[in-house]
Amino acid sequence: MGLNINKLYTTIFIIFFLFPIFSYGTDVVPHANQRILNLKFYNEAINIVYDDRIIVDVLDENSEASITDFYSKMATTPYQSLLENLEKYKSKLSLNDWLYYELIRSTLNEVCTDKSDRQKELTAWFLLSKAGYNTRLTYLGVFIFVYVHSEENIFETPMIEEKGRMFINLSSIYNNIDTKGAFLNMLPLTPNPDGKAFSFDLSQLPNFTPVEKMRNLSFKWKEQTFDLQIKFDLNLIHMMENYPIFEEVNYIQTPLSKLASQSILPQLNEIIQGKTEKEALEILAIFTRSSFLYKEDNDYFGKNKPMIGDEVFYYPYSDCEDRSALFYYLVKELLHLPMIVIAYNDHLTIAVATSQPIGNPIHHGKRKYYICDPTGPSNSEEIGAPPRGYRNKKFEILEIN
Repeated sequence: MGLNINKLYTTIFIIFFLFPIFSYGTDVVPHANQRILNLKFYNEAINIVYDDRIIVDVLDENSEASITDFYSKMATTPYQSLLENLEKYKSKLSLNDWLYYELIRSTLNEVCTDKSDRQKELTAWFLLSKAGYNTRLTYLGVFIFVYVHSEENIFETPMIEEKGRMFINLSSIYNNIDTKGAFLNMLPLTPNPDGKAFSFDLSQLPNFTPVEKMRNLSFKWKEQTFDLQIKFDLNLIHMMENYPIFEEVNYIQTPLSKLASQSILPQLNEIIQGKTEKEALEILAIFTRSSFLYKEDNDYFGKNKPMIGDEVFYYPYSDCEDRSALFYYLVKELLHLPMIVIAYNDHLTIAVATSQPIGNPIHHGKRKYYICDPTGPSNSEEIGAPPRGYRNKKFEILEIN
């Protein structure tokens, strides 16, 4: 029986060329310099393909010449595969720019595990620049600080201004370093002066696999007790632990996680079914007033700590800003009524445009809004008037839905 040469060639092709692809999938390591990093990022299993030739050593001292030389050498490495992988997960997980920066830093902590913090900072600066952001770099002694242009207001964070543009110190936030009052040397090199602005916005939450946590809450309305079992996402709690502090309205505009919204909205919707608009607002207001214990941020956290909605379910205490964020979301999703945010010098609250008068109105635009304070008094059903002690105080309207 003769040997079929064509069949032999086909068998050899399958064994030597196709089998590795079937065995290892699409993330095949094609040559010796490529690596696959298995990383856990907010409970997400991430596989980053990179070329180890991107690890460019830096000199021991910071100087304009040494940093510029580092950037030039990085530009000659095959950094594109790493950047493409990072961008892939940015899109897949719906990461905003801050979370994308965290992913870059988490990756570099593993890729450059035996390298200095300076090298990680410089590499992060290079990658952010190549990703299209308008970056700046400063240095002081052995320290490197990565800045990025942002058009958003960020508080309690070092910034520099250049030609009317504000640049946020990302390194200071990430490493919890206070550079206030320090005279920093700015690198003249501006890799991407027309690059895009960096955003901390959370109006769209990241697409993380939820980590479920549960809390039981109860409140009374007209002598009837309602018991709720609320699920929320621990991923968001961890995400906000070191999140930069942005404007108050940004917390209010941040939605609940899918886990929390799918848990609380049906339960509250069942309670307000058949109720008048005023009664529904009373129920939502007394829920946020009475289901949580009140304490100022400085008294509990020892610092300013505004919360998004899911955090209100996690922490034992909350204040007016936190409950306003939760109340705003509940009214928007359950009653679909226009709202404005009312800011006194020491208190934040919500006013709602209702179809019928329910108290003392605030005239804004063509609508009349009525304050439905989400904070207090505890167990009170009263809505339609300023909080006690605030009737004659000046206020500012921060945001319109």
